[in-house]
Amino acid sequence: MTRRLNALLALELRTQSRQRVPAALLGLAACWSGLLVLLPTPAAQIATPYLIFLEITTVGTLFAGALTVTDRSTGVADALGVSPAHPWERVTARLAPLAVLTTLSALPVLLAGRRTGQLGTALPVIALCGLLLLAVAAGLAARRDGFVAFMVALPGPLALLLAVPLAVSVGLLTGPLWYATPTTGALMLLRGDSPYPAGLLLGYLALCTAGAVGYATWRQRASQEVPPHRAVVHTRALPSRPRWLVFPRADLRNLTRDSMLAVVALSPLLLALALRLGYPPLAEWLRHTHGVDPAPHEAVLAMLIVAVHVPVAFGMTGALIVLDDLEAGTLAVVRTSPLGVARYLTYRLVAVTLLSAAGLAVAAPLSGLVPAAATGALLLAVPLGPLVTLATLAVARSRVQGVTADKLLALPAYLPIAAWWLTGPAGWLLAPLPTYWIVRSWPATDTAHLLAGLACATAWLIPLSRRVIRRLG
Repeated sequence: MTRRLNALLALELRTQSRQRVPAALLGLAACWSGLLVLLPTPAAQIATPYLIFLEITTVGTLFAGALTVTDRSTGVADALGVSPAHPWERVTARLAPLAVLTTLSALPVLLAGRRTGQLGTALPVIALCGLLLLAVAAGLAARRDGFVAFMVALPGPLALLLAVPLAVSVGLLTGPLWYATPTTGALMLLRGDSPYPAGLLLGYLALCTAGAVGYATWRQRASQEVPPHRAVVHTRALPSRPRWLVFPRADLRNLTRDSMLAVVALSPLLLALALRLGYPPLAEWLRHTHGVDPAPHEAVLAMLIVAVHVPVAFGMTGALIVLDDLEAGTLAVVRTSPLGVARYLTYRLVAVTLLSAAGLAVAAPLSGLVPAAATGALLLAVPLGPLVTLATLAVARSRVQGVTADKLLALPAYLPIAAWWLTGPAGWLLAPLPTYWIVRSWPATDTAHLLAGLACATAWLIPLSRRVIRRLG
C-alpha cells in the first residue's frame, strides 16, 4: 500500500510540477503579500483573514478540478482505474500536495498581513479548510468531462461554504446554528475572535474535512464504474450547409442540451436580479446596524460586479472552451479542415463579444446600480471579453495553465478600478490597461476617453490575436 501511494504521489508531483501548479499558487501568494505590505497595518490586519479565506484556501479548488477533468479526458483516469491503486490512494495523492501548497502559500500572506501572532492557530485552520474545499472540488470534478461544466457546478457548494461564514462575520447571521457550516469556525479562528474554543472548532473542522475526503473518494470510485463517453446519447446530425453555421448550430444545441452551459449564458440575468433584490435591503441593514452608508461606493461596486465582471467571466469561459477543444483533440480536426484555426478563433471571439454585449445590456439596467451616464463605460467594457480570451490563450496550452492565467489576469483586469480613488499622475500609471478607461468614462461619456479606451483595447487585441493564431495553428 505504501509503495503504491508513494508511486502515485511521485506521479502527481511530476504532473503538478509540469503544469506549474506550485509556481502559480506561490506566485499568487507573493502578489497578494506584496499588496498587503503596501497597506497600513490596521487595514492589512483586517483584510488578511478574508484574503486567506476567500482566495488562498479556494484557489487550489480550480487546479484540483482541472487536473481531475484532464485525467478523464486524456484517459489517465481509465488507466489508473484498472491499476491496483485504490480510489482513496488516488484522492490522497491528488489532494495532499495541493493542501500543502495551500498552507505554504498562506504563510507569506500572514506575515505580510502582520498576523504573525496567529501562526500557531491559523496554519492548521488553513490546512484543514483548504483540504475540505479541495475534496469538495475533486468530488464534483470526478464525473465531469468538461472543465466548463465543473466551473459551473463548483459555485453552488462553495457559495454555501463561503457565504455563511461571511454573513456571520459581519453580524448578518447570529447564533450557534450557523457554526454547523464548518468553514464558519475557520473564518472566526482566522479573524482571532471566535466565541467558541479553538480546539472544539478545529475538531469539528477536521471531522467535516474527513467527510469531504470520503465524498471525493466515493465519487472517484463511482467515476470508474461509468467512464467518460460511455453514456449513449441520441443525437441528430448537424446540417452541413452553410458551413459557417455549423459551429453556431453545434454551440446552440449544446446550450439547449446542457443545463450547465445555459447557467453560464444566463449568469448576467441572475447576477442582476441578485443585485436588484439583494442590495437595497443589505445597504439598509448596513446603515441601521453598523452606521455604514455604502452609497458613496456604489459606483465602484457596479464597475466591479457588472461592468468588468460580466465580460471578464464570458472571456474566461470562452478561453476554457477553446482549451477544452484543444485537449479533447477538436482543434486538431479544425486545423486540417477547410474552417481553419483563424476562422474558428474568429467565431469564438465574436461569440464572446456578442455575449459580453448582451450580458451588459441585460445586467446594467436590471441591477439598478448603473447610471445612464455610464453608457460609454459599458461600451468600453465589451472588448474586455475577447481580450481576456486572447490573453489566456496567449500563455496557456492546457486547462490547468488556463486556470493559472485567468487567476493572474484578474489582477490587471480589476486593479485599475482603483483609479476611481487615484488623482494626479499616480492614476495615469494604470492608463495602459483597458479597465482604466472604463473608470474614467463612468461619470459621463467623454469622446476623448472613449477614443482613448478603444485605442487601448485595439492595441492589445491585434498583437494578442496574432500570437494566439500562431500558437493554436
